[in-house]
Amino acid sequence: MKGAGGWRGWLVNLSLSLAVTVVVAGGAEAVARWLEKPAAPRPLADTRGLDWDTEWNGDFYVVKSEAVGWPVQDVNADGLRDRHHPIEKPPHTFRLVCLGDSVTLGYGFPREEAWPQALQRMADARGPGLEAFNVALLGWSTRQERYAYERIARRYRPDAVVLAVVLNDLEDLHNNLSRPPPLLVELFKRSALVRRVVDAEGREIRSIDELYRQPEPAKVSSAFQKMFAELRALADDVRQDGARLAVMVLPDADQVGPSPPPPIPETRIDDFLRAEGVPVIDVQPGLRALGPSAFMDRLHLTPLGSARVAEAVLAATIVPAEATAIGPFRAALAAAGAPPEVERASAAALVALVADPSPDVRREAAWALGRRRPATPGGVSALALGLADGEASVRLESARALGALADGHPPPGAAYERLRALLHDPSESVRWAAADTLAASGAGAAADVPWLIDTLDNPDPYIRAFAAWTLGVAGPAASGAAPALVLRLKDPVTGVRTVAVRALGNIGRGDPVVVAGLREVLAHGEGEGRWRAARALGKLGPAAAPAAEALAAALSDRSEKLRLEAAMALDAIGPPAAAAVSALVAAEHDSDSDVRQAAQAALRRITASR
Repeated sequence: MKGAGGWRGWLVNLSLSLAVTVVVAGGAEAVARWLEKPAAPRPLADTRGLDWDTEWNGDFYVVKSEAVGWPVQDVNADGLRDRHHPIEKPPHTFRLVCLGDSVTLGYGFPREEAWPQALQRMADARGPGLEAFNVALLGWSTRQERYAYERIARRYRPDAVVLAVVLNDLEDLHNNLSRPPPLLVELFKRSALVRRVVDAEGREIRSIDELYRQPEPAKVSSAFQKMFAELRALADDVRQDGARLAVMVLPDADQVGPSPPPPIPETRIDDFLRAEGVPVIDVQPGLRALGPSAFMDRLHLTPLGSARVAEAVLAATIVPAEATAIGPFRAALAAAGAPPEVERASAAALVALVADPSPDVRREAAWALGRRRPATPGGVSALALGLADGEASVRLESARALGALADGHPPPGAAYERLRALLHDPSESVRWAAADTLAASGAGAAADVPWLIDTLDNPDPYIRAFAAWTLGVAGPAASGAAPALVLRLKDPVTGVRTVAVRALGNIGRGDPVVVAGLREVLAHGEGEGRWRAARALGKLGPAAAPAAEALAAALSDRSEKLRLEAAMALDAIGPPAAAAVSALVAAEHDSDSDVRQAAQAALRRITASR
């Protein structure tokens, strides 16, 4: 009994302790909530980045993309805002990967004005040989840029990498990598007392202004160490791949203003890089000369500012002069008694060098002819010979040159036939250049349909997508391609399937096999292919009636885009889509107003004759 009494006493004391704890904690929580002030608006100087877990469900992301090159899209197959690049490295090509965040991406203007693309144009004006990659996305920090090199860029075997560091990368790294355990985060969200004790705001770097404070706060020191660890890991990866890394610290608008603060964080990063043996590219002189016109806000460059950054990178030793040099070509011009400048040399002198014994001269002569506008018959004929050259580099530059000279019309003579033949070239780069040039030359006429149908079986998905897209551009004139395009609905590459769907809608041939193929994509496809299948069925009109039930089922899909396209397709089919009436009635109560309106329009048309 004494033991039982002891246990009862212990339980009473425990209960009392718990009760007191609950009361005290509850009271403290109540006081904390009473004292807690509403969150103040973030000041303009507050440049804190994204919460990676909240925004990305992890610490890396790319844009979801089905792109395969056709149609030409702002985002490529890697989920980046860049053109497509063949995995195969073209001969005589220096590959430069440009890593960065929204500043490198070209936030706020067309991608062609971003500094990597501006650098490509500047290099192209000097000579052939440089291929620049824009590997950047909104919100990326030094960690994501390292991941992007490891997971995307390195498979393209770059020769050099330029990393553009923006100072708010330090904030992103510290604020995301110093977060407390998940349990504490959840408590923080729910408890004013925990928020008061943890003081998360005080632990975060709220603005790049904090990077300039002296003595340096502990959280800023921590941020630098995190960045230096990422930079060291990236440098090791690049060296292991046999490439070179250079880094530039892009200033903010204050640094190029009339009263710039001391470059404390920039100097800190530069000192680390030099100690690690990593070259530093100084972009400040060019941006300082522009002043405020270089920036659209505190961090993001204008197109003019981006161009200055491109100039600084191209002038740096990371891009060797020989990458875009045309020394053999100039020497051959001089030996022939012609001026060694491309602009002053006659077209006849350029044409003669396309047949030079040296493949380097032939390649550079083809490049030069591509810059000679307007095109001359002799120049086009010479480039046609280049398309049949035994050197892949000459074929590549000849195809590119014809693309640069294209005016929407096929080149005369043998050039068009040889471009078509190059779609089967052993070189991936040559195949892609031929497809690009054929597209720029207006391929898609009725006479092109037979060879485009044959091209749908090309082993290269870029070329298959080009053929499917071009047949879609031809429209009803490509009616004979419908059976072959239906086969492409089962292509192993998602993007090719999607382009085939689009082409079938544009062709408008409502054969049962076409309707059945599109209905299958609608019901069991993936990605944007499903809503494009609905749109294509709508273009077929009443002939698509056998797909009415599948379209009706799509009206309850989670995708608003698919529901809208399904409703509009049923409207286009009209009375033969009577089986979808009940689903359309339900869609009149859809959460999306556009879907509701489309469903109402479809109902009016389908029931009008009743």
